Amino acid sequence: MITIEESIPTKNDAYKLGLDIFYVQFNEIFFYIEDEDQENFYFCILKKLFPDVVFEKIFPLGGKNAVIEESEKYLIDKKKVFIVDKDYDDILNRLVRNPNLFYLDRYSIENYLIEKESLIDYIIGEKPRLKRKRIDQLINLDELIIQIGETLHDLIILFIVVQIRCPHYKNVSLKHERFVGFNRVFLLKQDQFDQYKSEIESELQGLDRRLKINTQIKKIKKSISLNTIDAFLAHIPGKYIMKMVKFSIENSFRLPSRELDSFNYRIAEKCTFNSLKNIQDKIIAFLN
Repeated sequence: MITIEESIPTKNDAYKLGLDIFYVQFNEIFFYIEDEDQENFYFCILKKLFPDVVFEKIFPLGGKNAVIEESEKYLIDKKKVFIVDKDYDDILNRLVRNPNLFYLDRYSIENYLIEKESLIDYIIGEKPRLKRKRIDQLINLDELIIQIGETLHDLIILFIVVQIRCPHYKNVSLKHERFVGFNRVFLLKQDQFDQYKSEIESELQGLDRRLKINTQIKKIKKSISLNTIDAFLAHIPGKYIMKMVKFSIENSFRLPSRELDSFNYRIAEKCTFNSLKNIQDKIIAFLN
């Protein structure tokens, strides 16, 4: 049996690229993003960032390359704004410098959902009898992000090695549950990590026998600092962070488990997104 989402007809690239024509009378500004399945999520966030801008729809183009290519066509059009995830483009020197193209400062849009008050509001929404002050005392968000970052540190380094040396090999698309366990705190599954490291070693050897996995790891560690909250939020995939934050608060407060997309959307509804001010300011400067 197929899901409701799977039964919805898909739109081809030509349709996606031409859809904005029908919204000229409704949109002062046209925002373009990567993923179709994040349209509602992004719309919620952009409405908060630009409350005075009139727009009824934003436009997912089906991937980063499509967004970048479309931005090339409208370099001086002040009504078109193109937004993409940073991913590891900064590390890989792949940033494209178009005036209308805006990279997030963090790995993905989900990385900006880390706000304590929004999490507290979410918990109260699930358990209204809990006291805000008590929830506030029980949540140490900085400590949680540090724990997540330290748990994932070596795995992220491996992902970056793969992105640089053998980008077609599986990396950030892997589920974090393969590598992370939980026993009061998050723990790296060392056997799974070692197995993955071995797989990458074999992949590297197949490309060039001179490439050694430990040498590549050392190079990455020398060039990238991954030891602070800001660094964790900049370089760890947001889906990993939010899955682990979700699991942590559901476990701590005995909340019902929700789908990640639903959880993220509800958190976004409560966020201030002050962490997006840099991007907000850049876009406003471009529009003016």
